[in-house]
Amino acid sequence: MKKVYYQSIMLGYVTIEKNELKVREYTLYQGYYCGICKSIAGRIGQLPRFGLSYDAVFLALVLAGLLPDSDLCASEHCMVHPMSKKPVVRGSTAVDYAADVMVILAYHKFLDDWHDERSAAGFAGKLAFGRAYRKLRKQYPNVCMHVEAALSKLSALEAEQSGSIDRTSEAFSDLMESLFTGFAEKYRDAVSPVQERVLSQLGRALGRWIYMIDALDDFAKDEKCGSYNPLLYRKNYLAGMEILLYHSLAEIEKAYDLLDFAKNREIIENIIFLGLRLQTDRVLAERINVDAQSI
Repeated sequence: MKKVYYQSIMLGYVTIEKNELKVREYTLYQGYYCGICKSIAGRIGQLPRFGLSYDAVFLALVLAGLLPDSDLCASEHCMVHPMSKKPVVRGSTAVDYAADVMVILAYHKFLDDWHDERSAAGFAGKLAFGRAYRKLRKQYPNVCMHVEAALSKLSALEAEQSGSIDRTSEAFSDLMESLFTGFAEKYRDAVSPVQERVLSQLGRALGRWIYMIDALDDFAKDEKCGSYNPLLYRKNYLAGMEILLYHSLAEIEKAYDLLDFAKNREIIENIIFLGLRLQTDRVLAERINVDAQSI
């Protein structure tokens, strides 16, 4: 009956609309992705690299965008693309932070798999990521504490088979908020208190949107296999999901307007105003329309 929604941050919903980016912007976007991957490999180890997705790039882009210093983008080989060089953003505290966040989330994924299913993969992942997580917990005590609290709240709601999309998405909002504000807590000189409050708003709004879009996207699959999904227990089923999703998008856009970016604005705008909206339109068209036709 279990469905772990904190994996949503690694499911690929927070992405660009590639056709609307200039070549140099897309190259930089790729550079952030490869930078996070290289950061994980260089500071933590090779195995955690395989849990990376483009969702983490948005976090790095936003946080790096608030910093005045320019990011160094070099061309390097890697184990995945040994024959050709790829752009890599190096020396960025925001990139390193996004890499650490991915490891924190990956550890909890494996830990949850082990606790719930006693799976071999969960046990292996728990062991492989355990040492890194203990180190990161000392480095980011508040982030890890809030992540653990949010996941406990989600687990409790899942155990009671809550049909409240508001309560469940709020729990995931707590998690996302801690990821966005954790950087400001660690680098007090880099992000002002005002910008930290806006990052909190952005994280919460994005968390609500991610949770709801994932629940709606996986509705049919969860219904078939018996995994937990709050929409399966919701009294009004899928009614009003369009309003909730577009309201979350509006809140994301509102927070964006309050952030003072020194760089990366064009790529961030592409993700927020095009990428997220296209994902929303796609899932609504696939799920709401299919559900309506089946009635």
